Amino acid sequence: MRQLRFFRFVFNSSTRVRRRLRPAGQVLLWLCFVAGALGVNTQENLAHTIFTLTLSLLLIDFIAAWLLHRLGQKHPARLSLERHLSEFVTTGQVAQYQLKIRNTGRKTLHGAQLIESLHQPYPDPKAFRERHRYRQSVARNFFDRRVGYPDFVDWLRRLRGLDLEPIALPSLNPGQSAELSVPVLPVQRTMAGFDTPKLALASPLGLFWVFYPVTVAGDASLCILPKAQEIEIPSQPSQRHLQPGGISLAMRVGDSEEFRSLRDYRPGDPLRAIHWRSWAKSGKPVVREYHDEYFARHALVLDTAVPSPFSPALETAVSLAAAMVARPRDADSLLDMMFVGTRVHRLTAGRGLGHTDALLRVLATIAPSPPESVGELLATLQQNARQLSSVIAIFVGWDRLRQEAVSRLFALGLQPSVLVVASPSDDERQEAEKRFFGCVRWIAPEQEGASR
Repeated sequence: MRQLRFFRFVFNSSTRVRRRLRPAGQVLLWLCFVAGALGVNTQENLAHTIFTLTLSLLLIDFIAAWLLHRLGQKHPARLSLERHLSEFVTTGQVAQYQLKIRNTGRKTLHGAQLIESLHQPYPDPKAFRERHRYRQSVARNFFDRRVGYPDFVDWLRRLRGLDLEPIALPSLNPGQSAELSVPVLPVQRTMAGFDTPKLALASPLGLFWVFYPVTVAGDASLCILPKAQEIEIPSQPSQRHLQPGGISLAMRVGDSEEFRSLRDYRPGDPLRAIHWRSWAKSGKPVVREYHDEYFARHALVLDTAVPSPFSPALETAVSLAAAMVARPRDADSLLDMMFVGTRVHRLTAGRGLGHTDALLRVLATIAPSPPESVGELLATLQQNARQLSSVIAIFVGWDRLRQEAVSRLFALGLQPSVLVVASPSDDERQEAEKRFFGCVRWIAPEQEGASR
């Protein structure tokens, strides 16, 4: 789309100008533009003299900065750093990460800045069109219908995931080190990737930044988890059900003692599971593994069929799912999270099968899926329903297809807790209350822009 390409060009150009120019340089550049526009007619005012003066200062300092960078390539300013990032941070909560920097050049650094940059994904044309259609469908006035440049910039900000400011560095002599705490503001759940930073020194007149290389050990990324929206739901039953074929890597959670195989010892295996004869033959510890066929399994079904990226309904649904994943459960129970990505995914967390942190990381990167994907999701739920002890379903709509899926769960003896992220009419609310015995709860989607 031409509009998307134009927005991208404007954003990249303005970003380069803002990064290259210092505040004084930005003021002079705007003054140069204004004076140039007003001083076209040199007979009526003297604005052309201001234009000439500001343009001369900008050109002189730009050439001086270029020469300084070229002449300083033999002995450039150099910096090495190590990032110490948290395992994850949460959307909307100010966090910090640590930087250990060292001046590896031959120059003393005074008044320098470290420019941290993040990997910037860009929306594809299809997502841009879907966003435009969504804005038109929910618009209250003409201006809300437009996907303008401010909305595009906010979109890019959400795709980056973090707000980072230039980092003022202390004075560093050659070989000197320092440690800094850098505050960050996570604005959107995602996996934020750090690009190679740059060392910035002021030009002779202080109008431009001169960039120098920075040595960084390895790539870095930061997982931004969705904020958890707490909600009270009835406690879920923990009856065990038969799991045909057992569950791989689950360490004696069930009731079956049927021998399956031998495997190498892993830290945490009980001593009673060691197969002493095999240890004596092989010279290394070996343990017995059993079929574990009876488990209490809880399903968390996340509906992602929304029409637009960063839809308030999807963000609210993911926040609810994050709260459900983080809730404490029985030590011997398992949690299956079902959602649609490129296909229907069923991820399990519990004893011997992974930790809830892995599910939270997945929630950080969940994207919208096509409207027809809800059918595949509900079909997968139906296929696995007989193995489940309880179901928590988070829907972003309440059409006939979703209602029939809930009715089938009731027919199998389950009593699911259904959270519908929508604003229902009075008739819809009364019908759901009468038909599903109070198991359906309505959650108002957060207002768009509330988490910005």
